[in-house]
Amino acid sequence: MSNVHSFHVPGEATRREYAVYVIVAQHRVSCDVLFYVGKTGDNREGCNPMISRAGNHLSFNRIHSQSRNFFGSPEEYDFEFFFTTFGHYVPPSRSRDGIELVNEMERQLNQLVQRELGRDNVVNPLMLNGYVPKGQREIRARLDTADRKSQLEQLISAVKEFLKPTSRS
Repeated sequence: MSNVHSFHVPGEATRREYAVYVIVAQHRVSCDVLFYVGKTGDNREGCNPMISRAGNHLSFNRIHSQSRNFFGSPEEYDFEFFFTTFGHYVPPSRSRDGIELVNEMERQLNQLVQRELGRDNVVNPLMLNGYVPKGQREIRARLDTADRKSQLEQLISAVKEFLKPTSRS
């Protein structure tokens, strides 16, 4: 086995944009597949590029390293990241519109992953068990446009294509 490895980083992954993503984690021995659904841009100040978020997922800082926290030994898995973006980052002091949008897109993506790829395989399934006031439901409904749904469906299609046995041969 070679000690030389490489990985590709598309330029889009270096931009500071609101994004939602699916991490496909495949166990290197059992070939079991698990999914993590996340976003860039949080409810405070900040929005890291996708590549930074991916690196943080595997860091030893427990606050940022959800993949390490969920999978325990990430070296036992191979990871593939799929993402789509929803606009450039705007500091929350100027507008919270981007944060509201990416939060809703993450909720929608999590539900879509559960429905299309299997709830039991999602390590962070959205539970949808809290009360949402009518005004907030209306805001969320306005954010859930046909174009954005299409973007999320394209993301899921890319994951499904990747999971086909012939796509990784």
